[in-house]
Amino acid sequence: MRRYIIFGLMLLGSILSYSSISISNMEKELSTIGISNENIENAKGLLRVALKKHRIMLIELDQKELEINKLLIDDPEKNWFKINKLFDEIGQVNANMKKNQLKTQIDVRKYISKEDYLNAKDLYMVNRGAVKRTTIDVKINKD
Repeated sequence: MRRYIIFGLMLLGSILSYSSISISNMEKELSTIGISNENIENAKGLLRVALKKHRIMLIELDQKELEINKLLIDDPEKNWFKINKLFDEIGQVNANMKKNQLKTQIDVRKYISKEDYLNAKDLYMVNRGAVKRTTIDVKINKD
């Protein structure tokens, strides 16, 4: 059961890291490389909705885990079929979380291409002083 929770948290972390680094903190860099403010706002909206869905699914996973624990305390042998069904439901919720993450990434790419994201990320890292200047940064700053 802990594996499901850890898996869920890792998934949430990946969504949060994508949304917080690429959109919220990198708006200036995305604008610098030519992404319109409208596209940035659309992508941010998609990520906000995805994050809300993800949080709801995490709550659903917690609820199912609590149900399983209750059934285990009551009488595991008597409740085996209910427990088995709940584990199947947990697997389905985890699958839906992965599908939603992938769908969100696909939808965000309609507004911000992979190449633009990577260029903006490199520029963001350079501006923060985390990496040395790259050819991408030099090219952008020359324009």
